[in-house]
Amino acid sequence: MQTTQKLFRSKTYQHLFPDDLMLSAFNTTTPTQQQKNEYFFNCWMNWKENECRCNTQTSSSLFKSLTKQFCDGMGLKEFWDYQLKGHQIRFKEPTMKAFYLVAMQGQVTLLC
Repeated sequence: MQTTQKLFRSKTYQHLFPDDLMLSAFNTTTPTQQQKNEYFFNCWMNWKENECRCNTQTSSSLFKSLTKQFCDGMGLKEFWDYQLKGHQIRFKEPTMKAFYLVAMQGQVTLLC
């Protein structure tokens, strides 16, 4: 007899780590934390060419807020399409970076 165990994941977790993307990346919806860390670290390293830095005169919280607002509006998924760390953002695709540069022009000073 096969038992089915329902796995509870919060809405926040499901938003950040949707089943379809998890299955595509890990072949499971429940990878270990070590697997997720390694995968997203490799993404960060591989996306170096698509990096922008905000000048340090802009607060990190303002930079993150404006960036998240733009990326959410474009339908981009944090961790999967872009990653933020301090005053830096890296995109999966160069076209995402290009749209970002146009949209953020005049809002913050970016060094790319």
